[in-house]
Amino acid sequence: MTVVVAFHCSDGAVVASDSMITPAVGGISVGHHHGIKVYVLPGSQVFAFAGDQGQAARFKLMAEVNQKIIASVAHPLDYPLTLAKGIHDEFQSTGVGNALQVNTILAFLHRESCYCCAFEGKMQPRLLDRDHFYVALGSGKLSADPFLRFLVDTFCQPGQPTVREGVFLATWAVQHVIDVNPGGVAGPIRVAVLEKNQLDNYVARELPDTEIGEHQQAIESARDALRDWRKNIGGQSDEAAQGVPHPPSPR
Repeated sequence: MTVVVAFHCSDGAVVASDSMITPAVGGISVGHHHGIKVYVLPGSQVFAFAGDQGQAARFKLMAEVNQKIIASVAHPLDYPLTLAKGIHDEFQSTGVGNALQVNTILAFLHRESCYCCAFEGKMQPRLLDRDHFYVALGSGKLSADPFLRFLVDTFCQPGQPTVREGVFLATWAVQHVIDVNPGGVAGPIRVAVLEKNQLDNYVARELPDTEIGEHQQAIESARDALRDWRKNIGGQSDEAAQGVPHPPSPR
């Protein structure tokens, strides 16, 4: 199993993943090992994959060597469409055909604006937007999607998160999938962002373990706050939480 989570933020993009890679033969998993699935690519791009490592490597290379065409395309979707056509043509020529076993995320810049594209299904590109700003890919998607909905409903009202908020949410979502899928998804969590620096220019960078650790500590603080709230409304404290109604008594 594997999971990749991405957020198109109000000021950039966030991409996070676990580190489990599962080689397979004929669709049967034959082992597990740790590996990197999130990368910073030339041209201020952030790339991540879920699925077949070899197919992902070929798509990653295509994004690396074609990044110069971003500036020449009229619409931001034209670049992902070019990559999708190119990888389908290449896979067809080498016998992969429709046996695609990979999905990817690519965050990039087009005319000084940040975009985040999910290549889903048979590598069909979909740009995330202000109304549909998060996505999960991989076999861990079944666990990630419901939890992402909870996180977004709780923390992202009325709209897109900032990059800093997105890192917190993506880290929590990946950690949740790791926790509920023992043996199939594993750390360490890896995160990369496309964000503005102090000069108001977009830069792509991988987050160090120490910075990811700070967000994991923030997750524990959020859990503690919820536990305190539960105590206050659950009758375990003499004082109810300020402004929070008691739950109704059972009939």
